[in-house]
This record gives sequence, C-alpha cells and structure tokens, in this order.
Amino acid sequence: MNFSHQFIDTIIDIESDGDVSQPRDLKVKELQFGQIAIDPTRPIADFESRRFNWKYLAGEMAWYLKQDRDVDYIGSFSNFWSGITNPDTNEINSNYGSLVINNEQFGWAIDSLLKDKNSRQSIMFFNQPKFQFEGNKDFVCTMYANFFIRNNQLHMKVQMRSNDIFYGLTFDAPFFSFLHQSVYLILKDEYTDLELGIYHHFADNIHFYERHFELAEDIKNSRTTLDDYQFILKDKFIDYNTTDGISLTAAAVDFIVKVDETISEDGTTPKNQQKYKTILEQFFKI
Repeated sequence: MNFSHQFIDTIIDIESDGDVSQPRDLKVKELQFGQIAIDPTRPIADFESRRFNWKYLAGEMAWYLKQDRDVDYIGSFSNFWSGITNPDTNEINSNYGSLVINNEQFGWAIDSLLKDKNSRQSIMFFNQPKFQFEGNKDFVCTMYANFFIRNNQLHMKVQMRSNDIFYGLTFDAPFFSFLHQSVYLILKDEYTDLELGIYHHFADNIHFYERHFELAEDIKNSRTTLDDYQFILKDKFIDYNTTDGISLTAAAVDFIVKVDETISEDGTTPKNQQKYKTILEQFFKI
C-alpha cells in the first residue's frame, strides 16, 4: 500500500479508535500505540488538499546532514522551529543528524550487524536523558531506531514517544526511510545478497491538532491521492569503515551545497517547490 493511503488510514484510525485530549491546553485527536508498516522506498504522502513540501524535505535533509543545531538554517525553510529553541540559545535539540549520524549511534548500529548478522543490539538512540530539563520546548519525539536482519532482509523499527502526523510523520517517514536505506547500502557491501525490508513505525501517541481537523477531514473524505512517489537513494550519503568511522560521501556534500545555494544572504529561500524537487531528483529516484 502506498504511504498516502496509509496516511488516510491513520487519520481514520485516530478518529475511530482514539480520543480527544488537551495537552498544553491545545485540543488534539490522538491514538495510543499507533503503528504503520511502511515501504521505505515509498514514504511520500501527497494529496490534492495538501501537496507534499519538497522544499522543506530538502532543507531538513541538508540540515540533518550538516548536523547544525542552530535554528537559522532550518528557519530558512520553516518558521516552526524558531518558537522552540532552548532557553537563551539559538539551538534546537531535534536535529536528528546531530543525534545519530556519528560513530556512537550509526557506527554502533552498523558494527553490531557486521559482528553478528542476527544481532538484536543494532540500535540508534535519539532522545537522551540530557533533554529532561525544565523549560525544554523541543523534547525529542523519536526514542530509537532498531535494525534487524531476518530472512535476509534488513528491517527497521522506529519508536516514537509522540508523533504529530502533519508536522512530524509527513517528513519523519522520508527521513527514516533514508536512514534505513543508508544502513542497508553499507551492510550490502558485506552481505551482498541482503534485501531491504520493512520500516515499522511505532508511536506511543500519534495525533493531530485542532488546527488540522478540517484538513484531516478533507483528506479523509476525498481519499484522493496524487502520484505514488518513490524515494530511493541513488548513491550512499553516509559511509562507514572501522578505521575512520562515519563520514559523508561526496554525493552528500554535493547535495548540501546545492541546497545551501538556494538560500539568499538574508536567509530567504525560493517558494518554487519544483526547484527543490529537481535537486532531490539528482540524488534520489523520485
């Protein structure tokens, strides 16, 4: 099933099996313990009433690869982040690249499966105890990603404590699919007949806020999806060896440069979605 249809089914599940609550005095429709089995080569949700935002995906991907926790860069692609910086700083906690694209997390996950193909220890942690402090407005939503090889397929489970389907899942699914593919491409050098498996997305609380109630209704009722986009890395963005550890490839650096070049001196970026889709198409089969 393509991800657009799974997104619609998730809205239906939240409304039929979930509840309404009001955390931080904000009305929300929510479902406890949601899960979706996602094809990591097709994680794009696109609707007539909510076209996929290629610009934000490109900007967020570059921001993660740069491991830049400063809000200014991602602020060129969305003003969402400016309201949740850490107290008296310009820093964001949820730059996922800064959390896992390193030897301690990504490297550990790779090493675990290279040492033992049947390992149950190939895990990357996102949320960390250091984020438990008073005044934190950016309490990392993702807990961990866990990788397993079974029946010669690399499967991934992502566990989230909380997941907004509009602000989070829409872009989480492509990034985690990228992460899944990145681990797969490295392991395939060793296990040449390895296949890419399923990305299992779990959220203790999956939800959408009142600001999106009408949009959710439009998407659910129309059941009209647009193109069934692929999202497949053409070449590695992340490389790893036991001597040097994690490094970005020339393709990743080139991607970052191309996204950087769209940002003007005053931090503004073009509104043209096609410009960013074209950049992504140079590096991903879309």
